[in-house]
Amino acid sequence: MRVTFFTDSFAPTHDGVSQILDPLGAALVRRGVDLRVVTVRLPGTPRFDRRPDGVVVYRARSVPLPNYRQYRVALFPYAVGVGRPELRQSDVLHLHTPGPVGLAGEQAARRWGTPTVGTFHTNLEGMFLASPHGRLRRRLDRSWIRFARGLCLRATVASAPTLVAARELTEELPADEGRRVRVVGNGVDTHRFRPGANDPDWRARLGTGDRPLVTYVGRLTRDKGIAVLLDAIARIPPSLDATFVIAGDGPERANLLRRLATDTTLRRRVRYLGPVAEAEKPALLAQSHLFVLPSVADTSSVAVLEAMACGVAPVVTDRGGPAEIVADGETGTTVDPEDPVAIADAISGRLTDRAGTLRRAVHARRWVEEHASIERTADEYLTLYSELVRG
Repeated sequence: MRVTFFTDSFAPTHDGVSQILDPLGAALVRRGVDLRVVTVRLPGTPRFDRRPDGVVVYRARSVPLPNYRQYRVALFPYAVGVGRPELRQSDVLHLHTPGPVGLAGEQAARRWGTPTVGTFHTNLEGMFLASPHGRLRRRLDRSWIRFARGLCLRATVASAPTLVAARELTEELPADEGRRVRVVGNGVDTHRFRPGANDPDWRARLGTGDRPLVTYVGRLTRDKGIAVLLDAIARIPPSLDATFVIAGDGPERANLLRRLATDTTLRRRVRYLGPVAEAEKPALLAQSHLFVLPSVADTSSVAVLEAMACGVAPVVTDRGGPAEIVADGETGTTVDPEDPVAIADAISGRLTDRAGTLRRAVHARRWVEEHASIERTADEYLTLYSELVRG
């Protein structure tokens, strides 16, 4: 089986899509798939790379995305993808993002007559609605949303990580059109992300002693609810002596730093780490008491799955994919992501009820092992690829 991913986000970029595709690619190779990846070239990365896990990567030159330099835009990705004879021999092309690389994959599929899978990873509409824009920008946003959905739906088969994401993808289509969408849940490496990971010792590094850690790891954007999370932290009673850890980068970093500099309560309680190295993230999650995600636009959440795999009880949004992943009261707690009082109450309750939080954490780890391992995700995609090859 020869499969090629076309994605505008791949390691070493740090975001949800890259965190899905990196272990997924390795798991597919372990199953005998000849996997190639066409993606964006970041500074310091080679144009061609055969990784130790067997994944072969082709990278197109790129420029930084204005106002969001964490991401880069590929230049002439079609030439990189189509110009390789080994890619023309692909049995399936898997399109993961609605950027220039994803579009190049669609064009290549048309030229070669290759079947495609288009995966709906990102709820762009939710992201854009969370950030107020002018009229012209809103029109551009709507155009990109239509293009992103169309890229998935024009594929031979569309896939989505949750049922709610599948509904979002097909909400403007007749009911029978929605049947083309295959739900394939995201997975995480349950060997890397596991309870008890202790290297490095984050409590010693942060100097928190025995105080519980309440952690957020992810992009710093409005749709992730960073500002609301800070409002919630400020409302938590001082008698609950916890350290709140925020890790990641993005457009809201400047606002985060500004609030930490001007609010003495937040400055005393919150530790901002910036981006955390992938090798050190499992230990940070495993040593946390709670993981918090007040997002309004996630189709799933790899960060939540990673935290659950580490035996951490999450407090998450009651909207979108995370609410489908987390069973309220069983594997975690769901809450209105736009209500800082409700978020503060949920965190306070979980910090107070240690026994109940531990019970949720144990169930969370078990659920990921049974339903959201990267091995399960790889098996489901391999089945889907095989169906496409057989026609």
